[in-house]
Amino acid sequence: MAAADGDEDWEICNCDGFVYKRRRVLHPPDLEDAAATAATSSAPGPPPEAVLRRRRRQALLRLRARYLDELSRWESLSSDVLAPLPAAPAADLPPRPPSDPVAASPPPGSSSSSSDLTVIDGLLAQAEVTEQLLKRLTEVCDEIDEFCHAHEAALVDAVTDLPVWGDPRELMNSLCSPAELPVCGDPREVMSSLCSPGEKPVSGTN
Repeated sequence: MAAADGDEDWEICNCDGFVYKRRRVLHPPDLEDAAATAATSSAPGPPPEAVLRRRRRQALLRLRARYLDELSRWESLSSDVLAPLPAAPAADLPPRPPSDPVAASPPPGSSSSSSDLTVIDGLLAQAEVTEQLLKRLTEVCDEIDEFCHAHEAALVDAVTDLPVWGDPRELMNSLCSPAELPVCGDPREVMSSLCSPGEKPVSGTN
């Protein structure tokens, strides 16, 4: 019974999600209205789902702003790339004497046509330079092929001219020194020339 009375002296409080236990305070009758007003004023905060929705919406708004910024930068870059090339200055163009005042007056839209012609002339010049470069590269490749063929033919000739493809005796003569050359003649005379006087065979009759 005493334990039950001890439990009744404590109360559980929830303060913005922080749950704790404190001793129960007995409010006097004249303070009950103030306590009720304080309890209603300290209403619980928004549910967790609302908080998550608000955070998700803020994250999406930040991501949208970042994508819009990147998209604007890409649009400005593409506009710079697709912008027409500037027209050539008038100083680079040869002067033309006006023969007819009516013909000398430029028709409407002549500036755009002249800029188009300038662009076409530049592209043609680039194509001619590329053609000359490719032609020079082709000539260099042909010269390298001829050099390789000549070097290969020289190697084949050097291999076919080796003594190994000739007479074996001539090959042995070319590989041996004069003292090591084989002796041709009667085998007995060769043996006599190679042996000392004490080692010479004695010829006799049976």
